[in-house]
Amino acid sequence: MKRGFKMDARSRSLLDGVPVFLAVAETRSFTRAAQRLGISPSAASQAVRALEARLGTPLIARSTRSLSLTAAGAAYLDQAGPAFAALANATLEAAGRSTRPAGPLRLTMPRSAYDGIVAPALMTFRQAYPDVELEIEVEGRLVDIVENGFDAGLRYGDLLAKDVTAVKILPASISVLTAAPAYLADHPAPSKPSDVLEHDTIVCRSRTTGIIVPWLLVAEENGSCRIDPRAPTVVGDMATQVDLTIHGHGISCSSLYCVHELLRDGKLIHVLPHWSVPLEPIHVFYPNRRGQTPALRAFVEHLRAFCSTWTAGTASLGKEHVHHHAA
Repeated sequence: MKRGFKMDARSRSLLDGVPVFLAVAETRSFTRAAQRLGISPSAASQAVRALEARLGTPLIARSTRSLSLTAAGAAYLDQAGPAFAALANATLEAAGRSTRPAGPLRLTMPRSAYDGIVAPALMTFRQAYPDVELEIEVEGRLVDIVENGFDAGLRYGDLLAKDVTAVKILPASISVLTAAPAYLADHPAPSKPSDVLEHDTIVCRSRTTGIIVPWLLVAEENGSCRIDPRAPTVVGDMATQVDLTIHGHGISCSSLYCVHELLRDGKLIHVLPHWSVPLEPIHVFYPNRRGQTPALRAFVEHLRAFCSTWTAGTASLGKEHVHHHAA
């Protein structure tokens, strides 16, 4: 915009009729210009006459057979044409920005959700949406996403605040007991839950409560039982627990979505396959009044697609209990 130019009611009215003039100048016909703009030929003619009146000079020389640009019309076309094209392009680009996933996206989530779902999905998400600026906080406690400036969060379960919208990205699943082949080569595999008490174990301490999370095992035919491992190795997150398990430090109970590829590849072995710990579904939640931005919508849909692939992957393990608990 030129220095000293001020947009006001009068200057805004000067733009009225400019698109019609440009269409007439390009097509050299009021009829064809009117068809392009979706108006009547008489309306097109009136718009150009009104523009000429405001400018104080004729822009188009009319005759019964043809029309042509006056010298003033040609000069006006040379200046107004590129300027109006730039304005149209800027408008289209701005409209595109409002629908294209881009800009900052702040998220909060527990460590297990990050390790098992978000981290594996990040590479393909970044490739698909390079203009989204992700900021991820891994928390061991529930946080107020509005008060702390987050756009959305990931949480287990269905009990969320009334003023948020929740989108389920992963249905109810399970945690399973696993051990490394090397560990089981030196230690007989347990045949019943109580046998686990005689094994080395790795457990997680809840960052929310500070307690060691017990293993609340259930089996479709044999009821349920609680296992409190004796003298375990205690860690603060699922990733460390899985890593120690892979390296043969004992038996652990980990989310199936964190270990299903390790089970498939033989790096871990499923212990007590008829027993598991039920897990609640995982949701993405965000404030009702904000709604989904294009960036958040893209993130949610990407995670849902990733989790549907994961669900298919767990089904391929061929474990009946997986189908039973994940339904």
